[in-house]
Formats: sequence, C-alpha cells, structure tokens
Amino acid sequence: MTYYAKPDQTYREHIEEAYRVWLETVEAKRGLIQRLAWLYNFSEVRFLKSSLLTVALHDLGKMIPQFQEMMEAMRSGKKYNSKNNYRHELFSFIYTAWAAAVLSREEGRLTTIPVEAMAVVGHHRPLNMDLTSFEREGMADQPSLFPDGLQEAIDIAGNMFAEHGWKLPSFKDGLEKDNPYNRLAKLVNAKDNIFGKLLKKDSYERARVIYVLNKSILHYADWYASGRVHINYSVNLSSEEIIEVLKKRCEEKGITFSGLRPFQQKMSQYSGHLLAVAPTGSGKTEGALLWAIKNMREMGGAKLIYLLPTMNTANNIWKRLARIFGKENVGLTHSTANLFLTEEEEDEGDTWENRRKLLLDRAFMRPVTVGTVDQLLTAGFNAGHWTIKESNVANGVIVLDEIHSYDGWTLGLIMSSIRHFSKLGSRFLLMSATMPQGLINLVKSELQGINIIREETFLSAKRSKYTVVDKYIDEDFDRIMEAISKGNKVLIVVNTVEKCQQMANYFAEFNPLCYHSRFIMRDRKKIEDQIQDHNFVIATQVIEVSLDIDYDWLFTECAPPDAVIQRSGRVNRYRESNRDSRVYIYTPSEKSEKIYNPINDPELLARSYEVFEEAINNSADGWLKEGDLIDIVEKAYYGYKIEKTDGYLDAINIYPNIQEKRMAIFDSRLGEDKQEVTRRSKYDTVSIIPLCFFEDVMGLTPGRRRWYEVKVPLWYAMKNKHVDRGLLFCNLKYNNYIGATLEPQSNIL
Repeated sequence: MTYYAKPDQTYREHIEEAYRVWLETVEAKRGLIQRLAWLYNFSEVRFLKSSLLTVALHDLGKMIPQFQEMMEAMRSGKKYNSKNNYRHELFSFIYTAWAAAVLSREEGRLTTIPVEAMAVVGHHRPLNMDLTSFEREGMADQPSLFPDGLQEAIDIAGNMFAEHGWKLPSFKDGLEKDNPYNRLAKLVNAKDNIFGKLLKKDSYERARVIYVLNKSILHYADWYASGRVHINYSVNLSSEEIIEVLKKRCEEKGITFSGLRPFQQKMSQYSGHLLAVAPTGSGKTEGALLWAIKNMREMGGAKLIYLLPTMNTANNIWKRLARIFGKENVGLTHSTANLFLTEEEEDEGDTWENRRKLLLDRAFMRPVTVGTVDQLLTAGFNAGHWTIKESNVANGVIVLDEIHSYDGWTLGLIMSSIRHFSKLGSRFLLMSATMPQGLINLVKSELQGINIIREETFLSAKRSKYTVVDKYIDEDFDRIMEAISKGNKVLIVVNTVEKCQQMANYFAEFNPLCYHSRFIMRDRKKIEDQIQDHNFVIATQVIEVSLDIDYDWLFTECAPPDAVIQRSGRVNRYRESNRDSRVYIYTPSEKSEKIYNPINDPELLARSYEVFEEAINNSADGWLKEGDLIDIVEKAYYGYKIEKTDGYLDAINIYPNIQEKRMAIFDSRLGEDKQEVTRRSKYDTVSIIPLCFFEDVMGLTPGRRRWYEVKVPLWYAMKNKHVDRGLLFCNLKYNNYIGATLEPQSNIL
C-alpha cells in the first residue's frame, strides 16, 4: 500500500523532502545553533540529533486509516467529513516522546522537558495547556496504526540517522497501543503538574529557547517540503549595490548624487548595536541598509527585519526595499498586509502558494521582512507563529525605525524584547529623527556598548520659516487661502479626524486630498497611492512618519514637539535654500489633549507651544535650524522619564510573567488575557463595515470584505450596530472624500 502525507506527496516523498530542507535550514542557522549551544551549555551534535528526530517522526501519525482515507478522498476529488479524522500529531507525539527519552538516557538530557515531542504535537495547531486543539481526540475511539506503514516510517527515519553515522533510538513493542491523548493530558494536567515539576529542574528561559529552536527548524522543514522548494534564507547584496540604488533614487527625484553623506558612511562601518539620530530627509533608510548588509554578513547570513510604528509606513518602506532586494525576497507583515500586496483573496486550500503568502511573511521567513513592531511584540505573548518568529529574530539584524513614537506600554514591550533577543545574538539599529536625551539614556541602559551616531552636518541647516499663531487653525482660513492661491503645495495637519473632515469640506472647491484613519481600507490605499502627487493635503497625524512627500507650506495644530517636527519634515524635505517654505503652528483644539498626549502630561501641549514660541522669538527671522529643533524637544521633555511611568513599568516585566503562566512553551488562546496587547488606548475601537456597503459585501468572500472595514469607537459601534450573518455593520455616514462620519444615516436599508 502507498501511504500519503499530502494529496500530492507520498509519505516517503514528504519526509525525504523535509530531511533535505532540514539540512539546508541547519546550515543556514548554523551560527545561531552554535551561539545558543555556547550560551545555554548544550552540545551542538546532541541538539541536531533531537532536531532530526522531530523532523523524521513528525508525520508518523499519518499512518492511520482515517488520515489515509482523507488523503484518498482529496486525491480523487471526493468530499470527506473532517470530523472523522484523528489528529495525526498525537501518534507522532507518542513515538517522538519515547525516542527522545531513549536518546536522553543514552546520550544525556538536552533539557528537562520533552521539547522534541512537544514541538511535534504542536506543529499544526496551537498547543495550550487545556489541549483545546485535541478535544475531539480526547473523546474519540483510538485508531490503529498500519503495521507496515509504521515500519516504513521507522525505516525512513533510521536511514536519515544512519547518513550521519547516528543510530535512531529503538521503540518498545506495543507502543502503538498506548493512548497518546491520555499520555499528553497527564503530562500537562494542572493537578499532577508533571510539566511544571520538570521545568523546576531547568530554567524556563533555557527550556523555551531550546524548544523554539527545535520547533522552528521543524516548521521550516515541513513547510518548505510541502512546496518542494529550497530555502531562501538571506540576501547577499553588497554595499556597492546599495549605493548604486541610492544613486538611481536621487536621479529619479532630480537630486544630484555626490556619494554617501558622512552620516551614511559612518553607519555603514558600525558592527553591533547602533542608535542613529538624524532629521527627516537625511538618508537614514539607506544608511540603515548599509549597516544591515555589513552586520548580516558578519553573522554568517542573517535576516533583515525592518519594523515601523504604523501599517502605512511599513507599506511605504516595503515598496522601497522590494525595489532594492526584489519582491520575492521582501515580506510584508501587519494586519492588512495581504490586501496591500495582492488585492486578491487568499487561497483557501492547504497549498504551497497559500503557505507562501501567509507563513513566509508572517513568520519572518523571507530574507528581508518589513512590518509593524506589533508583529515582533506578539511573540513574547506566545501568540501566532511565535516560535519561528523568535528563531528568525534571534538570527537577524533588527531595524526599529521612529523609536521615539511609542507610548510607555509599547516601549516597555520593545525594551523587554530587546533584552531577550540581544542576549541571543540579535543586532539592533534604533533610529529616530527626534530623540530626547532621556530616551537615549534608556536605550543605552538596555543595550550595553551601543554605538550612538548623530547626523550633525545639518545642525545649522534651515528648512522652513516657523510662526506660532495664537488662534485656532480654523480661525485663520484667509492665510491658508492665500497660500493655495499662490500655487504653493500646502499641507494641513490637525489632531482629530473630525477637524480633518470639517476642513476638507470647507476647502472642497480646491480639491484637497483628505487623509486620516477613518477610511475603509479600499479608499485608504487609493489615498496613499495618490498622496505623493497631490498639491493640497489635509491630514491627521497618520502623515507624520516615513512618507517620502514634500510640500511648501505647513499649517498644523500644535502637538508634542517631536510630532510637530515630524510634520514639518514634510516641508522642503531636501532643504532647498531658495524655497519659500513655511510652518505655521496653531493653538491645539480642546480635543487634542485627549487624542494626542503620549505621556499623560496635561501640560505637554501648552508647554510645546510655549517652547516653539520661545525658540522662534529668539531666532533672527523665524528660520529655525535643525539644532534649534533638537533643543525644543529637550526642553519640552526635560525631566520626563518614560521608564518611570505606569505603562512602562507594567510592560517591562509582563513577558516573563506570561511565559511562566504558560510554562515557557504553551501557546496563548485568543482573548485569554486582556493585558496581552501591543498597544494601549484610552478609546476602544472596533473594525466594522459601514452599513451603506451592505449590498456590496454580502456577495464577497471574507478576504475581500476586509477592503470595506474601518475602525470606529466601540461605543458608537455598539449604539449603531447591525449584525447580519455574523458580519458587524454600523450605521454611519460615509463617502470616499472625507471617509466615515459618526452620524447615523437614515433610510439606509
């Protein structure tokens, strides 16, 4: 009888492919394996035997009638009731656990817990301590393994071990009669606490790291074997090639390229952790890539992971890096990345194409990954594909852009992650246009020996003339009208969506582009695609970071100083000396304090306004230098220590507490703990579909419906919701010019 592991792969084909990929993966991660073996005092060869054991036996449980019947049905195009299946991972678990125990007796214990067996049993579905992924198997009759199938699986595994001169551990007779669910349940049962007792003989950290390394290699082997493709682990681009790309980019923008700036040259020469502080438009991104190329090479072929604060900034950096490294080499990961990349519904089947889209990007498996910082932070909660993400980050160079832009809670999680991964060998580059000294000191305390580099050639450079205006922005429309009528490229930035919408309506005759967070995703993507070519934009703070846009005049409500400086960085981006570029700063609206106060300081906005006013009054003509802007940030945040705030203090130690609760290796459950969020907000929001799109979306697949989603305050959604067939609609006014307005629309259905 021929046994199948996949509809298009026999069992032998799949396991032999997995073995091929295992060899490639071990070679790609050789440096990481050796680092961790030294750090946690285990033998590299001993680990490789355990790792090969998981790969060789991970699908042994497919040698049961139920699974083979399912394969036959799928191969012949027939329907199969999945409720009749029995999770094959359980039989794989029992054999892997036995072999691992024998290996420990004969060659010494790798760790106290059976990491090999736990990796195998959890390699498809989440593994939590209640075994919710195996509830059906806990009540189902136990199937029998095909004797010849079992022998085939053992023979294949034995041949793999023999190729290395190793011996596969022997199995006791009658092992197939053991109840695998009961064995697993007894191990994790809270009453007996066997797992907890084992962990007490070892450290949680050590057990977790070895488990992560073992399971992540299994994932590589299993996923790539399914696609019959080779590992594409790291990029091999030279610094000279990056410089050539930079030259072409300057040519496209009509900028004379005269070689690397001293700041970029210095970044390209640093090994290890680096903190780079440089104003907008100084070439930080290209400098980051030069640093990354050097450090990736020094680590023996590491991954590059580039993380940003928001989805739209990640999208823009992805475009830039994809042009440099090639689309196939650059992944994008955030909550709507698949929509951005493909604008198509994801494949629903268990195909390599589906795995390529979902897994390579989300698990940081591409040579280069761009994403929001949240994708890294969830790993500390044991959420998602956390084991493979952790393994790839541990063998990566990590760029954290706009590091100044996070509140205490998120920054605490970031610093906790930096502690963990820097110990494992990750190299970090933290970048910011505006970095208060207090934050620099915090980073220095977490990353010992970090190099700090500042772009100082621009300290005396002037970009714009600044003016503070002692009135609200909507009391000075004549000045804005004048700027527009003169043909200037005008940017208006306000602190609330409502104000943004009001101003867009007022200036409608001038056809402004309205840009904020309350557009459905379909329309927001169109706006982001158009924004570089639009001469008049009215926006909220979503425009502040990582957008390569350039305007003449900025009219902005006052915000924290770093935010205002980010906004002003969109004006005269390349510091043309003969350009009439201006920045007008207005009194913040009353709602600004609630919306834009990252440090919970009720005086921050008033102090920011005063500091800007003082600096402008002290200048000769209002043309502030880059050095003046740095001083403004320092004065506004003087004495503030984010590491002393409740949010930071809560976050900095939450990961160890969570992992102790989950006994180091168990996966989180959706909604298990309300603290397990990467961002905290005073205002709960929820994704809804405006009710006006009811007819448009009801015939769409679930993936395509996401194009019509928008986030609104939870209180408004609950008050105006309309639920139909499990979809959450909300009655509000919507148009593609100003987005969603929190007013119910009558006679909508």
